[in-house]
Amino acid sequence: MRLLISPAIGLGIFGAAGASIFHLLPFTVSNLLATTIFLSVAAVGLSKAACPIFSSPVSPSFSWIAVASVFGLLPMLTVIPQYYGAGASVGAPIFDHAKIAIIDEIAQNGLPPYNPYYSEAQGSNILIYYYIWYFLAASSSIITGAGGWEADIALTAVTALSSIFVVTWLAVAQSKRSDAAWWVLPLLLVGPLSRILLFISEKSDDWIVAMGHPRTWFAEAAWSPQHLFSATIVLIVITAYMRVLFCNIRNNIALSVLMGAMLATAYGSSMWAGGLSPLLVLPVIGLLSTPHILRAKRTMQVVTSIFVIAAVTVLCAGVLAYEQAAILETRTPVEFWIFPVFAGGKWFIDLPGFWLIRIIFDFGILFLSFVVWRAESSYPLQKDNGNLAPAVMSTVLVPFACVQFVHSVVMYNDLALHVAMPSTLLMMVITATVLSRHMGEKTKLGRLVTVAVVILLTPSILVGARDLYAYAFRFRVEGPETEETKAFRASSEMWKAVRRVTPPNDAVANNPLDLAELTFSPANISWAIMSQRRNCATSLQHLRAFAGQLSPEQASDIDGFFTDVFHGNITEARLKVMKEKYRCKTLVVTVRDGLWGKPLLDHNSVFQLVSEEKGKWRIYR
Repeated sequence: MRLLISPAIGLGIFGAAGASIFHLLPFTVSNLLATTIFLSVAAVGLSKAACPIFSSPVSPSFSWIAVASVFGLLPMLTVIPQYYGAGASVGAPIFDHAKIAIIDEIAQNGLPPYNPYYSEAQGSNILIYYYIWYFLAASSSIITGAGGWEADIALTAVTALSSIFVVTWLAVAQSKRSDAAWWVLPLLLVGPLSRILLFISEKSDDWIVAMGHPRTWFAEAAWSPQHLFSATIVLIVITAYMRVLFCNIRNNIALSVLMGAMLATAYGSSMWAGGLSPLLVLPVIGLLSTPHILRAKRTMQVVTSIFVIAAVTVLCAGVLAYEQAAILETRTPVEFWIFPVFAGGKWFIDLPGFWLIRIIFDFGILFLSFVVWRAESSYPLQKDNGNLAPAVMSTVLVPFACVQFVHSVVMYNDLALHVAMPSTLLMMVITATVLSRHMGEKTKLGRLVTVAVVILLTPSILVGARDLYAYAFRFRVEGPETEETKAFRASSEMWKAVRRVTPPNDAVANNPLDLAELTFSPANISWAIMSQRRNCATSLQHLRAFAGQLSPEQASDIDGFFTDVFHGNITEARLKVMKEKYRCKTLVVTVRDGLWGKPLLDHNSVFQLVSEEKGKWRIYR
């Protein structure tokens, strides 16, 4: 059972602590190996003093591990290239994996990472984003020599498998049934029931608002593995936190140190799942546990442990928090609201509708199982592992309440997509436990569970399987082969030529909308995943998300400038602005651009032709 959670704990301890160290040291193979050995020795020393979080009389079989490993590979399939005829494409989740550029930036130029999506002559250009997951991918890139896209694919699979292992670890330990592990696997493919409404009737969105809401496991693993990784770490931290609150062990300080390092990594990987979610949940758990702590006369011991957790978290995540705080100078990341459930509805209708309609349609059997667990008095949580009821209730309900009353406004409501991911994982634990206990029982509850599996679980899995096909297999089967897909397949050679003439710390300019039809929202995905070089101004979506120093209006103006230039509206003065103000040292023009063939490109004092492929692309410096 310990082996199941060791990958997540190891990555959790190394992430933020290692990134903080590499703000002081060059990011080289030798330093990376030395830091890994140092942190491993420290973790082993602390683990000898820390008390076990769980002891379980049963564990999953080796056959389960083999099957679970296959499930862990499924999200990876959505971000690898797919081929049809002479064309190539990638599943829809590749849009969020445009952050591969962060991996290449860290691997090539170290920490703190410069912004690979935008550059300007005035300003520090430090990336304002939670990048610890990408630092972990960059570490594997340095060790293996793999590119950022390859490292992203590999860590996506490792993240998915680690998450499966942690959820299974909790489900088996709590149920004391090894078959709970097998129930976890179908839950991985659960999709929102609201998608069935849209499939049945295109008019279903006339009465229920279709907008950003929490994701289930597969969608998060495919689209945003950094948030899934963060939520997985949070689940371990919360479980360990309950050990600190309820276990009268002198060596809780050692466990607190490990928790602080992991909590810093969770925050550094996701501001929402690992930052805001535990910031809300942990104090609530502490308050609900106060009567027990007072009765046990352990107030000073618990306060000391919490102080150590906070101190280590700040020590490991302080630099990252300082970098991210720069966004507050130009933007307000979140605003209060009441989650709009019904189209044209009133707030007093949306309030109950969020819990009775929205969550039920989004999570189906997961939330129903949580309700069954809460209502059933004959299903107590293990008392020998501490009273976990406060943790379960708080971890599930508090993030959902956050989604209902707060939303993020940096680009879209990504708070709603990610902050409740710890809730989702814990509901999967509860669901697997409930199903393993009651599925097939000849009781009223057993019949209810069986009916729920047929009515809710089966169609939810079909929704998830449909997404898996759409993301990982549709293009291979259906195509189509277009000029854009053929150009995408051939673009790797162009980027190899760019790398030959462009140093890793120089920025390139190419059409922000190049091959934009390959992604569900316009983005230059070819540059992001294959160039291994910075861009002086990417698409509007990525400027809004990653150029934290820009206001929305400034981002729109810059996007308009570069879009206009690549449409062909250039002057020598505009070329100078690109090179001097936005640090565009290399200019990449393809036959698809309106800029192609403009005489000014061959007769100006700013950029000179250095490489070309006849009739396909030209590179200027």
